[in-house]
Amino acid sequence: MLKILIPVDTSNESRYAIKHVIHRAWSGEALDIHLIHVQPRLSRYVAPFIAQNDRQAFYAERSANVFQAAGKLLDRAGLRYSVHVSLGDPSREIVRYAELNRFGSILMASTRLGSISEMIFGSVAEKVLRTSRIPVEVVPASARNRAEAPESLPRFAGAASTP
Repeated sequence: MLKILIPVDTSNESRYAIKHVIHRAWSGEALDIHLIHVQPRLSRYVAPFIAQNDRQAFYAERSANVFQAAGKLLDRAGLRYSVHVSLGDPSREIVRYAELNRFGSILMASTRLGSISEMIFGSVAEKVLRTSRIPVEVVPASARNRAEAPESLPRFAGAASTP
């Protein structure tokens, strides 16, 4: 059984990764599905003015909203899954959590921002691809991207970067 980690957030792109894993499971692949939501920490300038209980409630509420959307799809498909929350830089935390917990794969959806945007901002998927020692599969998050490139094929750490 493949232990697979799927980073989720409030974007529509996360749904494509969930749908992809549902398709794989329905195709007969045995999967141990784990969802992770990584939230950035509050600024060090803001955090001291918010009680720790309030910060925790804020993080919990945001994660609950994210997991509700993703969980609804997996529940309707009849698939079991686990949820995890982390705070910090998304790409760093995804890779750290996956390696620490010995996942067999990371599955992410990604939109293509365009070369200028990616050069300036980068993307979480691109950073995970660059830094992970665990195989990373990136599925395109739009019909346009699916037609353009074979990104639905698994990408592995150390492989050529996305086109």
